[in-house]
Amino acid sequence: MEAITLLLWTAIALFLLGAVYEDRAYVLSAAGWVFFGAFWFVRIPIYLGTNSWIKVILAVVALPLSVYVGYRLVNEERDTVLKLSQAVAAMGIIYLPFGLIGALNTALIEHTAAQTNRIMSVLGVNAQLITGDGVRNIFAVTNPATGEEYRTHIILACTGIGSMAIFAGLISVIRAPFRRKTMAFAVSVPVIYALNLGRNVFIATAYGYQWFPYGEGFIASVTGKFDAYASFFWADKVISQGLSVIVLVGILLAVIRFLPELTHLLDEVLELLGIKNKTA
Repeated sequence: MEAITLLLWTAIALFLLGAVYEDRAYVLSAAGWVFFGAFWFVRIPIYLGTNSWIKVILAVVALPLSVYVGYRLVNEERDTVLKLSQAVAAMGIIYLPFGLIGALNTALIEHTAAQTNRIMSVLGVNAQLITGDGVRNIFAVTNPATGEEYRTHIILACTGIGSMAIFAGLISVIRAPFRRKTMAFAVSVPVIYALNLGRNVFIATAYGYQWFPYGEGFIASVTGKFDAYASFFWADKVISQGLSVIVLVGILLAVIRFLPELTHLLDEVLELLGIKNKTA
């Protein structure tokens, strides 16, 4: 097991132990937050290597925030943060099998690539789905103007499993009637799945058809890539990742409509971080 993954497994184990051993719940969960923050911090070089600047910023902030949450948890014994810890554990349990088990990883990637390819075919995009390293996950898009071929790879991060795990984890720990939890699931996980397919179509098409050839020389010098990479950079790293934040906030608001109990958890987190004043 990779050291990075081991950090996440350790965090999840500590969160789960905190749920089991109530007399040591706060200390165990606080330790889990430290390992959780460390997991994101050590991923910074990975995000730098892929020029994912939004993810770099989030990863840099994650460690001090996680340590701070752990510190406040131990000193103030907040039950709501224990619930959040359990939600993070649930997220990891959903996500990690796809990251660690090769067969599941490949199946999810190929399924996502196949569904994306079907949409591109319907839209008339000149693309071919081909196999690379034993996985059928590469889109070879031919630019109709130049005849040049541009290839986009579908990886685990392109499946949307991370975002789906976040909402599934949050919904799973909220105490509410089954019907409302089902509705909250319906307006989050399937929606994320569908929107993620649209995201993949947009990125592959924008790169293949070179929709955003802006600042090619500058982007190439900063990223170490070739000039044509600019279209991929704008489509993926800027437009898609930026819109993803807005979309996820919108989905969260939709979930809260069916699970208003989630508001208390979010209010507690905001107050914990000093973003919102505590009310009586």
